[in-house]
Amino acid sequence: MLLIMNMKIGMRMPSNKIVEFLELLGLEISDGEIYKILEQLKEAYGNYYDDLVIRMKEAASKHIDETSWRTNGLNHWLWIFINKEIALYVIQRERSSDVPIDVLGNQKDKFITTDRHSAYNVLVEKTGCLQQVCWTHLIRNSKDLAEHHQEAKYIHKRMKYIYRKAKERKISKEKLLRWIDYIASRSYTSKEVFRFVKSICRNHREDLFRFVDNPEVESTNNLAERGLRHAVVMRKVSGGSKSKKGADTTAQLLSVTQTIKMQEGNFIDNMMNLLYKGK
Repeated sequence: MLLIMNMKIGMRMPSNKIVEFLELLGLEISDGEIYKILEQLKEAYGNYYDDLVIRMKEAASKHIDETSWRTNGLNHWLWIFINKEIALYVIQRERSSDVPIDVLGNQKDKFITTDRHSAYNVLVEKTGCLQQVCWTHLIRNSKDLAEHHQEAKYIHKRMKYIYRKAKERKISKEKLLRWIDYIASRSYTSKEVFRFVKSICRNHREDLFRFVDNPEVESTNNLAERGLRHAVVMRKVSGGSKSKKGADTTAQLLSVTQTIKMQEGNFIDNMMNLLYKGK
């Protein structure tokens, strides 16, 4: 059963390929039996998944991101909440702030690293968390602007310089913010450039350098993006989930397997030990 789960969830194999592979070993299994096995393992690891939710709520720092996911032919969203120890996946119909608010609850003075999706601004307001915006996205956005607007070349150059200095942690946050304020003080003719400057240098001014003071906070959301790549490949292979029940099974088993893979030791052995502990 764990082998089948690893082939389906861990190795992202479509069910028909799993059937073909097992036939080579003289084992007969159907599509329906594969999904029944996954449902049984979802139940077996249910307590561990619930524990992951609690641990993620309590974590002082975490990354959040989301990607599209089809469920029963309808657009849904697969959310990831991840840090260096836990990978928690949730599939929901909405892409609004209701999802992370429901998952995380009160987050006063805890840190989240994000890509500036508007839902996270509401999350900050309603849960009390502190946001660190992803500098990889900021540099990428400023580069895109610089390719289309001459006046944005200055912004892109300054953003790269400021970020490089911030990562060195040799310059005070106050001085870094003064450099950001100088970018904001200039006049810009392009509405697109002005909106970017307003968003970064004013609306998210306090969210730029939280990583400078706190080594537990990362300056980019790369951890979440890497955590989503596995799910994106699964989506391309399977096309998503056929039902809400199947989506929940995928999200929970994906959470368990990806979290266990972060740990040392043999994957199957660790999964077996987890089952024994559950008993």
